Amino acid sequence: MDGAAINLSELRCIEGTANATITVPFKMAEAPTPGDESSDEDSQWKKDMEDSDVTIFFKPEDAYRIEKTILSNFEQLKLKFIRPAISTPMAAHQYKNIAKAIKNSKKTLLILSESAKNIDFSLETYLALEQCLQTGRLSLMVLLIDGMSVQELPEIPFLQQATQMVLVDNYHERCMETVCKTLKREVSLNQLLPAGNFAVGMAWSHFAGYLKNILPVLAQYIQKSDIFQNNLGKMSTVFFMLCPLSAKGQRDIADIDPNVQNMGRVVIEMNGRKYTPTIYKVNGKNENGKDEEYFCCAEYPSALCALGLITDEVLNLLTPLQRRTEVERFKYKTEELLNHTRNQECFGRAKVLVFDDEGKDEESTPSRVLFKGVRSAIEETFLKPVRKQGEKPPGLYDPNRPAYSKDVCFLYSDSDAHESKSMSHSKNPDNKTINSIRGFLEDKNIRCSIARPPIDSPDVVEERVKEARWVCCLISNNTIKKKRFIEFWLAALLNKCIEKNHLKIVILLKDVDSSYIPNFIQWVTYIDIVNEPSFEERIFEIIKGDVISLKSQVPVGNVAFGLAWAFHVNYLRHVLPDFNERLQHRMAQDDIRKLTASREFKVSKHLLELVPESCNFKPLLHEIDERIQPPFEIKPIEKQMNATKKVFSCKLYRIQGETCDYYFAGEMLTPINALSQMNVSMIAGLSKQRMYEQRDQLVDQITAILQSKATPAEMQDKCRCIKYNDQNWKLADVIMKEIDKDSNEDHETKYGNWLKRQNEEES
Repeated sequence: MDGAAINLSELRCIEGTANATITVPFKMAEAPTPGDESSDEDSQWKKDMEDSDVTIFFKPEDAYRIEKTILSNFEQLKLKFIRPAISTPMAAHQYKNIAKAIKNSKKTLLILSESAKNIDFSLETYLALEQCLQTGRLSLMVLLIDGMSVQELPEIPFLQQATQMVLVDNYHERCMETVCKTLKREVSLNQLLPAGNFAVGMAWSHFAGYLKNILPVLAQYIQKSDIFQNNLGKMSTVFFMLCPLSAKGQRDIADIDPNVQNMGRVVIEMNGRKYTPTIYKVNGKNENGKDEEYFCCAEYPSALCALGLITDEVLNLLTPLQRRTEVERFKYKTEELLNHTRNQECFGRAKVLVFDDEGKDEESTPSRVLFKGVRSAIEETFLKPVRKQGEKPPGLYDPNRPAYSKDVCFLYSDSDAHESKSMSHSKNPDNKTINSIRGFLEDKNIRCSIARPPIDSPDVVEERVKEARWVCCLISNNTIKKKRFIEFWLAALLNKCIEKNHLKIVILLKDVDSSYIPNFIQWVTYIDIVNEPSFEERIFEIIKGDVISLKSQVPVGNVAFGLAWAFHVNYLRHVLPDFNERLQHRMAQDDIRKLTASREFKVSKHLLELVPESCNFKPLLHEIDERIQPPFEIKPIEKQMNATKKVFSCKLYRIQGETCDYYFAGEMLTPINALSQMNVSMIAGLSKQRMYEQRDQLVDQITAILQSKATPAEMQDKCRCIKYNDQNWKLADVIMKEIDKDSNEDHETKYGNWLKRQNEEES
């Protein structure tokens, strides 16, 4: 790298960052064509993948230039690579080999030029590329050539999160060493602060761990309160969740808004936990300017507020637009769960109020949002008109969205219509499906359009997608194998529209499961049109915009990321800072001192978060293994936050071993309960196998966060996640083994330090 023509300031490599960008000059050279597309490539690819450093993809039009200028340098620098064709006609088994190559490669390199913006992908290939960023290592890299800049990269999440490299012409070929080193370098996610979808996991966490517990009984507690009895007709039994677009909660709503007053709490005790929703009085003016006051239980969802804390404190992972998008997704997912027919005990008992707290007008204040929301809920209770005709529901954030000429656009792949571009001449079975749905909707005065890549040009598809308020995207067996259904430009268009709230998407699945939904839209509603008899009516209910009670599954996508961050921000960072001090204080109290005075004992210095492989969650450990004694209570942490009082309890357990007693503070990892409920509920579309995958990702994610800069020094080395086989191992044995291992490590450390001191004294 010492060539005279190299400007070192142009070489940028951000070590340990998912969005690393490297600018690398290069020079022309010769190279043969690697790869073997023979009929027995199944076995050949398997061998090649095991031996190679990277799998490389590029457009056939760029092949000659890339072979001469890039691949030759890779060979000279002994970088082993394979190059399966990505855009030539293939049989079905060959498409599977492409996806297999991507999934099993150490690294995957996409070489993109200006012409590659329209690169052809089957859906299977696209999904495999997305999964490159979910393997625990940074395995996807993008190399931009021919003057293409990072700013021109299509706005697709997996491309934006990949390691990006830009090549600049007319420099010495040894600069290619930088590219090769980057491709060979292994960077594990536990070295990073990873990026991903927060909202879905956080919504499920809040629902499974909080809303599902309190909503069935909250109304009864409210009606028994003195405030309700003394203010009949002025207090709603609905629970209100304030969701500011900043994702930042306040300690107490009354602290920031003079029109809100804290009136006390409702105390609900269940399952060994205490819940304390806060009652607020809200003052405001009605449409006639007359002063009125109302009462309600309200708070900021703690799961959502974790998003604001992360945005502020964790290396600014989210842009303001991404943060707002996650807030909208949180609302969307929470309302789906609350309105599901399997959650009848929660239906109508809570409202999510999204508002722009960074605005300057009166509508941006909590009191105004709550006043309108509570007044509307009380009117609903007494069967009065909730709002004037045409008026939007209160509390919903609806930024100046454009007017739409169509209600829905049906988006699906059709490459069989050929030159006629006529659906009547196409052999594609999906045409009949779409025509049937379209006819049903048009009979109900729904304005429909159809976009069929690649038959319809990119300009036509973009125009039809943008002019529609909703997009129904059909994914079928036919779609999966079509090369040009998910070109970069189309994925970027859909992603951009979602982030700017220009449209909403519904996925229609036909003879395929939810694993074929791309990650960036995996949080939206999907409808299985084969197994749901009333699917046309469901589509109509969604498109017309009414709040509906969902009958099908609510897909969860990758929830481990959001669950892990919510658990870290909303729990661990509160209980860990003074954990050792509280543990020592509890061990020194009389009831435990009497026990330790008569028998040898060992104490775990870590808070143990236990993860059964079955995901069978039980809140109290002594109910799992009879050798674990009922717990002692460690002094809880109490904090006023997110407009309510939070109590963080911690339990200390004792196990009577053969030679000594074992003391430890521990619990089942709470997010495991959310995963278990997703599986058992049959709502989330979370199979057991998928649940186990999410369990492992959850453990890896929490461990990575605890080792990252997101965990302050005073919290380091105070918590451990322990996954164990609960079918073959007793919990007490697992814990005693863990404590013994820690004790031996401590002994070895102390012995090593003693030897070091002895050597220093002798010298």
